Amino acid sequence: MVKQRNSNFELMRIISMFFIVLFHMIISTGGNLINNTEGLTKIALEFICMIIIVHVNSYILASGYFQHDKKISIKKIFSLAFMAWFYKIIIALIMYANNLHSFTALEIIKIISPLEYQNNWFLVVYLSMYIMSPYINILIKKLSQVEHRKLIIIMFIIFSIIPTITNQNTFQNTGFSLIHFIYLYIVGAYLKKYPLKDNIHFKNYNKVKIRLILLTIFIFLGTFNFLLYEFSNQIKNITSSNTLNYYANLILTNLFYYQNPILIIQTICYFLFFETLSFQSKIINKVASLIFAVYIIHENPFIMKYMYKILKINTGYIHTSSILFKMTIATIIVMTICLVIEFIRVEIFNALKKIFKNILAKCKVNSIDLVNEKYN
Repeated sequence: MVKQRNSNFELMRIISMFFIVLFHMIISTGGNLINNTEGLTKIALEFICMIIIVHVNSYILASGYFQHDKKISIKKIFSLAFMAWFYKIIIALIMYANNLHSFTALEIIKIISPLEYQNNWFLVVYLSMYIMSPYINILIKKLSQVEHRKLIIIMFIIFSIIPTITNQNTFQNTGFSLIHFIYLYIVGAYLKKYPLKDNIHFKNYNKVKIRLILLTIFIFLGTFNFLLYEFSNQIKNITSSNTLNYYANLILTNLFYYQNPILIIQTICYFLFFETLSFQSKIINKVASLIFAVYIIHENPFIMKYMYKILKINTGYIHTSSILFKMTIATIIVMTICLVIEFIRVEIFNALKKIFKNILAKCKVNSIDLVNEKYN
């Protein structure tokens, strides 16, 4: 019997993708809910952002966790790049066929290009990190636990703390960079090589207590980020001091960058929470195998342009808290549609592959028969 894959991190991937779509609805140009609400509704949206912003970092931690002792797969690189290119072409053709957009020569070149950073930054940086992973893995393999931990601390100071407190003026790292992905990859590898359950501070705790601790720290750090955000906004509103305004803006800007030191620790707690879970679900595993298409499809600029209008997420200035319920339902709808589309694409391509293999097999048999006839 084939052992079924544990579904704990597959569930995390699904939840993280839900966070990504929800986050984009709140802050993106199309939804922009955070700038079109007021009062308690606006505060609630700001708090939600600070809780769910762990989404991108969690994916990279998972990469280091699972990939640090494995070889790269050319098939995976091709599959992800092709999926992004396929949807880019198909969506552009749909736009053109329905007279929804007139394409310039530059736009056509960008669409034809398999990987284009502006609209697929995560995929471009992720694949760059993945291609480099064999060499990162050599370093990880040679490090002792102490050396590995020291490297994480040094990189944390250089590429997280310093860029944050200097407002990117010493080392520039907003978390959208390859160096940030490599850093989190190294952290993810450490979490796998040296499990939390073996840590001297958690060794005597059962899983329930560990989950409670991790969840408490996760919520506390998210709340702390939220309070920093609100405090900085208040400073900007009540002071004319250039110095205070500078630091208020520094905090407001860096809180939404993925290299934010508090956010990195918050993400680790979020990630480790799922590590403590242990269960199997074929449905969750199947959904998780399709989940990356949700990012590719909904982040397409043409989809973003019309998605919020169709869902009626932002129809002007919003004064009601019902938007919290509405955007949650809208997120589920977007994810479901994207998953169904990807499921259909995968099934069609699998069927085509099967047909192609059968044709090749028949051609091979026929050629063998011809050779046999020739020599008989």
